[in-house]
Amino acid sequence: MQTPKGSRTSSAEVPQRKSPATPRTARQLKIPGSDSEAVSSPNPASKTPKDRSPKVTERKVLRSPVAEKKRPSRVTELESQLTHLQDDLKKTKDQLTASESWKRRAMQEAEEAKKQLSAMSAKLEESEQQLMEISASEDDRVQELRKLSQDRDRAWQSELEAVQKQHSMDSAALASAMNEIQKLKVQLEKAHESEALQTKHAESTHTEIQNLRIELTETLSLVQKLKSELTDCRESESQALEAVHKTQTQLEAANKTIEMLGSDATKETKAYKTLTLELEQSKARVKSLEGLVSKLQAELIGNSSKTVEHLKDNKLPQQDGENEGIQQLNVELNFAKLEVNQLRSALDAAEVRYQEEYIRSTLQIRGAYEQVERIKAQSCQREAELEEELKKTKADADEVESKFDSKGNGIAEHKRAKRNAQNRN
Repeated sequence: MQTPKGSRTSSAEVPQRKSPATPRTARQLKIPGSDSEAVSSPNPASKTPKDRSPKVTERKVLRSPVAEKKRPSRVTELESQLTHLQDDLKKTKDQLTASESWKRRAMQEAEEAKKQLSAMSAKLEESEQQLMEISASEDDRVQELRKLSQDRDRAWQSELEAVQKQHSMDSAALASAMNEIQKLKVQLEKAHESEALQTKHAESTHTEIQNLRIELTETLSLVQKLKSELTDCRESESQALEAVHKTQTQLEAANKTIEMLGSDATKETKAYKTLTLELEQSKARVKSLEGLVSKLQAELIGNSSKTVEHLKDNKLPQQDGENEGIQQLNVELNFAKLEVNQLRSALDAAEVRYQEEYIRSTLQIRGAYEQVERIKAQSCQREAELEEELKKTKADADEVESKFDSKGNGIAEHKRAKRNAQNRN
């Protein structure tokens, strides 16, 4: 009878020794819950990326080159957002690494729980075999052992249920961790996409700024060129006005020359009339002198014939007086011939001088008229050219103003669109 007692005590001690192992497993299985809480606790931290150390921004400001300070505020904001997104991405990656380590740890604990469960099942089968051996020797002991086994089965069942419950909790925690990992992956992908979009937007903004700078430089150069063209047009206009004034002065001088030549022609005409009158008078005097000479010659011939007759009739003393009369008539005749020759030469010289003066005055008047006509034609042509150049200058000035206005409107519209885009962002 001692043997059954020993076996009874040993069998009673077996469950008493094995039963304390369950709380340890329960405690060990409950530890990941705290880990899951610890792992899931950084999740709110990931949602609040504003709690960052100012050293990161200071380092970013120190690392930014001097050229970046000249960029617009939009580029600076995009760079700060990019830095924030990179920090959030790093934190998300750290959380993902922690979640994966926790997942591996939970899987290891689940494997350990399965091993413990299999060990408990083996022990349960062993105890059932022991019960079957004891039932063959003693019925009462069988009843007692059955009761103990039932109690132990209930204890094992409750412990198994606790283990299964803990396993289900671990599975739920694992599923939530997987969901959290998926969410983190989605957030990471979104962060990558947002980072790519921000980078692309920053590049497009930088390209747009460079294009605006190039366009502004071209606009300024065009404005300078148009200003120089406008200055040249104004100078050409002033030169044209000066040329018109000079042409008008030349025209006035030509008109004065024409008037002076006209007065000279009038004087020459009066002198010509005077010379003509003197010539007519000289011609009349020559005719009268010629008549007088011919009369004197006739008288001389008559006197000579009379003298011959008187010489035949009279004596020698009368011959001296007649010779003196004849000589006097010859002298007067010679003087008359000389005066006639002088008058003829003076008349010829007057005619030559009149012809020369007439030709000279005619040539001067004709040259003056030709010069006036030439000056008029040149002034008309120059005036037409100046009017055409003035119209072209005005058209160029209007075109310059329209281009400048269009450029100003384009720049203002671009600035307005950029400001609206910044307000939307």
